Amino acid sequence: MSVLSIISELLSVALFSGYFDLSVSAAGFVLIHVISCAVFSYSMNSFVPKKVRISDKRSFLFMLAVTSLVPLLGIFGVLISVVYAMRNPLHQVKKSWIMHKKEELPSNPRNMLYTKFGTGALRDILLNSPSVDRRVEAITSISRLPRAQRIAFYKMALRDSSDDVRLLAYSQLDPVEQQITDNIKILAEGFKNNENADTAFDIAQQFWELCYLGISEGALFNHYIHKALEWCQIAIRLEAKPNYSLLLGKIYLSLDKTDLAYEALKKAYDSRMLTSQVLPYLAECAFKKHEYAKVREILNDLGTSGAGKLTQIKEYWCETVQ
Repeated sequence: MSVLSIISELLSVALFSGYFDLSVSAAGFVLIHVISCAVFSYSMNSFVPKKVRISDKRSFLFMLAVTSLVPLLGIFGVLISVVYAMRNPLHQVKKSWIMHKKEELPSNPRNMLYTKFGTGALRDILLNSPSVDRRVEAITSISRLPRAQRIAFYKMALRDSSDDVRLLAYSQLDPVEQQITDNIKILAEGFKNNENADTAFDIAQQFWELCYLGISEGALFNHYIHKALEWCQIAIRLEAKPNYSLLLGKIYLSLDKTDLAYEALKKAYDSRMLTSQVLPYLAECAFKKHEYAKVREILNDLGTSGAGKLTQIKEYWCETVQ
């Protein structure tokens, strides 16, 4: 039927060859053209996939309109662009992911720069990886990071469901605490022989690090923080220095003694210490005292150069909070 309709269409065009009167040729062309288009549309309608057909009637009328309004070329256009394209669609990739070869975790901090495994990826492996071996590899990689970064990962791993992961994390965490306590013992022995303010301050810093790094919790934390306070007060009694007052203010903040913390931090600030070192803690004091207008004022004084990691917090208080 399709072939006959194409032949009829060619015959209708042949009517204008000059053998017939123009009016007869036009009437014959319209009649044959419409019939051939209708036959072609009817035959092609059955080739259109059912899943793309809204209804047989609409599909037929669409093809009839195209072929009728575009003589001869309309038939080939429908045949190629509609029927053939619908019956042979382009191949569609249903997978939205691509499988990659499993990468080994780095065992050296320098190698971290050249892989996809940053601290965020290692944290995700520890929390979500179903493979115990993979989590153990993550602990091994974490052990190569700087001490300040790896303590939180070890504490996270101590809550792991696998004994292997927990034991490995504990074996990595315990030497850190042991090293700090050994330093404290050495410094304490040195202080007995020579009561030096710097030595007392170093001992206070070591106790503070045990608290700040999150190694200690509960009663042990209270013991360490009070020992840090005690040694810091000894250092200040022997010699008053701005960095001693700064550490004292931090310790008081951890103990929720806001007024004492503010006094110590104000001394450090008045001693011409770097504003970037003191002002964030003064802002924390004001926040704990619910003096929010003062928080904004202090952070405004911080400036852009010393904001560092506090940039987003500074922008929030200085631009959003009214």
